[in-house]
Amino acid sequence: MILSSKQLKKIAQEKIFKFFGGIKPKEMKDTSDSVIVELKLPSLICLPIEKHLGDDGEILVNVGDHVKRGQKLTQPNEKSRLVPVHASTSGTISSISKEILPHPSGYTGLCITIKPDGFDEAVDSSPITDWENKDRELLLARIKDFGVEGMGGAQFQTEAKLSSAVRANPESINVLIINGCECEPAITCDDRLMQEKATDIALGIKILKKILNPKITIVAIEDNKKNAIAAMTQALSDIASIRILPTKYPTGAARNVIKAVTGIEIPYKAHTSEAGIVINNVATVLSIKEAIVDGIPVTSRVVTVTGDSLKRKANIRVRLGTSVRFLLSNLGLNPEYHQRIILGGPMMGFTLPTIDVPITKSNSCVLAPTTEQIPRLKESSNCIRCGRCARVCPSRLVPYQMYSQSKAHNHAACQKAGIFDCSLCGACSYVCPSFIPLTAQFRYEKAVEKHIYDAEVRNARAKQRMLDKELRLKKEEEERQLRKQKALEKIKAQKEAEAKMTPEELAKAKAKALEEAKLLAKQRKEAMLAGKKTDEMSSDVSEKERLEKLKLSKMRAKEIAMHQGRQEKSILPESNIITDEIKTDNMEEKILELPDFLRKSAGRKDIGLDIKTYDEIPPSDNKPKLVGLEPDDSLQNPEPKKVIPQVLMSHNLDVEKEIVLPKALKKKTIRTKK
Repeated sequence: MILSSKQLKKIAQEKIFKFFGGIKPKEMKDTSDSVIVELKLPSLICLPIEKHLGDDGEILVNVGDHVKRGQKLTQPNEKSRLVPVHASTSGTISSISKEILPHPSGYTGLCITIKPDGFDEAVDSSPITDWENKDRELLLARIKDFGVEGMGGAQFQTEAKLSSAVRANPESINVLIINGCECEPAITCDDRLMQEKATDIALGIKILKKILNPKITIVAIEDNKKNAIAAMTQALSDIASIRILPTKYPTGAARNVIKAVTGIEIPYKAHTSEAGIVINNVATVLSIKEAIVDGIPVTSRVVTVTGDSLKRKANIRVRLGTSVRFLLSNLGLNPEYHQRIILGGPMMGFTLPTIDVPITKSNSCVLAPTTEQIPRLKESSNCIRCGRCARVCPSRLVPYQMYSQSKAHNHAACQKAGIFDCSLCGACSYVCPSFIPLTAQFRYEKAVEKHIYDAEVRNARAKQRMLDKELRLKKEEEERQLRKQKALEKIKAQKEAEAKMTPEELAKAKAKALEEAKLLAKQRKEAMLAGKKTDEMSSDVSEKERLEKLKLSKMRAKEIAMHQGRQEKSILPESNIITDEIKTDNMEEKILELPDFLRKSAGRKDIGLDIKTYDEIPPSDNKPKLVGLEPDDSLQNPEPKKVIPQVLMSHNLDVEKEIVLPKALKKKTIRTKK
């Protein structure tokens, strides 16, 4: 899609547009003046490798390997949109196992755990000094190879986003928007990045302009970030224009920013790149600069750690894979009864089931509030159909309709109500007077819809496989019938020809057919013998190759024994059986000295077996003598016991008995005296 010159001129006039809905919650940005500090190395680094999109990729390391900061741990497929995972510090791989991931359900995923050595050694950086003269394919490949993903929360692959925009608009992109709104309450990490790294962000914007060649470049910032606006205005004098937006939640959502800046409302079923508009977060732009100019992969990110339960609030640069527990312990968590730890902001974040989860690229905030700062949700009541949720929904949805359909497990109707258009911003739950957890239900419904979609895809593939199998079997049957028909026709023609022949001609034809069959068999036998001789002639040449293969097998066996048993020395016996100088004279003796499994890999079997013979015991007619008395069968089979009738009585029968109290318990009343 190419915007007209009139639309571009309207966008360039710096007019601010309004989007539908939105709320104005309490900002709680206490850490906007907190300088970014570096957190010390944790005792363990846990890096998740399972992603929400595609296969995880090939793991390049094993347990016990030593890695450096910035070293690749995984390598995705060439056709995959995933990016590799890099080590965030130097150390030893302690385990590759399932660990709890940062998710409200607390599910587990495959993770690589590193035990840091404390030296924090890094691989050699490889900056692209003359990136201005490089083509966009090289820059996009560097962005993917160095693990750059969306740092605003979605964690979508940046290279895939830019490549799709370039494919949709190969010549030029209409608008490039840098998102610095940070509308979520309590989060200030992007604000501090714009204040402290404005020059680096400007250089990242230059790289994006080199890749996309946009017609208009805009940096959108909310008006409550005065210092960030001043720093970015000074750094972006000739690079991009600053667009100051009013403070309103959720202005930072991609479609809301596009609506506020350009006035274009993009449908949720369409991609922003189809309209020639690309939007990136300021932290993502900084990562692009570090990957290309500095040659450093993404191994850390800035996280806002705040909440009244903490002794100190700060913006901290954290190594990816650091646990939330380590983060909170360094800032002095003073827990209260039923303490909540929220990963993310108070609107779109979720309460962690455990704090032993790692920090990933999508986590921008860790919130530890008290009940006074963020009260607990009250018990929900029935919906009163007030319509407040529909008035504040920026996606123009009717949340109470979606909620009722989702609770009734009517997933088709929930789809028609627009569940896929919901951005889970939390505005509906914020204004609900009945305290209904609308956002939590919508998050659950989205997960259910995804499972239903995956099941439908699997069923469609299974049906297609069955159809292909039926077509294949039908085709094979047709070919079989055709061959059978041809054979029958040939036999019929042969019989007709034989019927017309004289006995002498028939005998001559049969003798000729027999000679042809013998000749064909002889040719086959000669071909087999010739192949056997060729193998025997090449056996002397391949002797050295076979011994080399044997040597490699032994080395691998030693490595496996050392790795699986975690031993310093191999469990195999040390021997100098195979040397670099190979002699074919004593090759048979060397092979026979090998263990069984290496002897089999050498292609040799044991020639003889060592069989020990023993003298047979002669049969004896002497019966063994009895010791003691003769056996008495009556002691082994005693007489059956007498059956008591009460024992056979079923316990299910109700037996009525007259309850008679002892005399000592009877009360002396007037009736008893009488």
